[in-house]
Amino acid sequence: MLGLLALGLTVVMIYTLVKNALVGTQLSADDRYSGSMELIIPITSRSEFYLEPWLKNLTDFHLLNGQLKIHILIDGHHPAVNAWQELHQKLPYVELHSFLMRPIGRESVPWMIEQIAPKIRGQVVIIGDAELVPTEHAFISLSRLVSEKQKAYFTLPQTAKLSVLGEAVASINPTLALASIFGFRKIRRNISHPLISLSQGWMGMPLSFFQEIDFSKINLPSWKEALAKKWDLENRTYILAFAEKHLLRYYPEDIQVQTAQIRIYWEELWLKGDRTGLWLYLVSLFIWSFPIFCIFTHPFWSLASILLLVLYRFFTKIVFQERWGAAMLHPVACLVWIGTFLWWGITGLKTKYGSKRPAV
Repeated sequence: MLGLLALGLTVVMIYTLVKNALVGTQLSADDRYSGSMELIIPITSRSEFYLEPWLKNLTDFHLLNGQLKIHILIDGHHPAVNAWQELHQKLPYVELHSFLMRPIGRESVPWMIEQIAPKIRGQVVIIGDAELVPTEHAFISLSRLVSEKQKAYFTLPQTAKLSVLGEAVASINPTLALASIFGFRKIRRNISHPLISLSQGWMGMPLSFFQEIDFSKINLPSWKEALAKKWDLENRTYILAFAEKHLLRYYPEDIQVQTAQIRIYWEELWLKGDRTGLWLYLVSLFIWSFPIFCIFTHPFWSLASILLLVLYRFFTKIVFQERWGAAMLHPVACLVWIGTFLWWGITGLKTKYGSKRPAV
């Protein structure tokens, strides 16, 4: 029964991933857009920022012609402040907004966006995660889509190619899980919302959409989940897009640092109170790691699952431009994620158990 369940869920993941890859929109370097764009990047204590990739991509920012403005929202004291100040010297369209204090009981990200919302005037507004590094084509192509369709797009990044093992570990993540189930409208509110809160990406929207959002009434840690809930209640469609090489998710090259961050990631999921998202992602890990842990107890089902997972990794290689070496290390990546979960559970869960979120 367990093996049949794993196979069935793997087939569903493959079907949904392929369907989303065919139906979803791809960002293109051939697109052109002449309107204004504004990117909002909220940075909290858990956010990472990679200065060198940003500086490297600056040399290719030739087509924006004063169209772009970037707002960096920094919650409290964060080591990324110095890095962004260095970037600001080369990017005059970057504005730093540092918030050292905020009202008790308010989540940091929606509160910071509320503070700068009156200043946003770009025709296309993008909210994005701090770990993502764009090319200029990511801005232009996404803005063209938003402007022409007058719809919101949630754009998924490609994992940066730094080291094969690191890339393999980074490619087993909630963003991939979201791409593998997104699109079932009847269950979107129960499944897509929690996973979209865990995933990383850019949410691009027309200015009118952004101005309709009352951030003073949002008190969720995830701005992505808040927007998804609002638009589903309004029967407003938001479309999945794939950025390919135009939007990269970076991660530490040192595998020890990366695994330590994943352990902190599990802790953050628990502290934020996102129990549904946590269990949904654990289900995804079960599907990906079933043949590893059940090869002796369910040999037939495990071999069948391996064949399906090879097919699944073939499609993720096409969709997310992974390297074959990283795809072959799928079992190692599963062991790292499961291992860090157990590490967190043994060392941290006992002291952090509870349903209440900590005061922020």
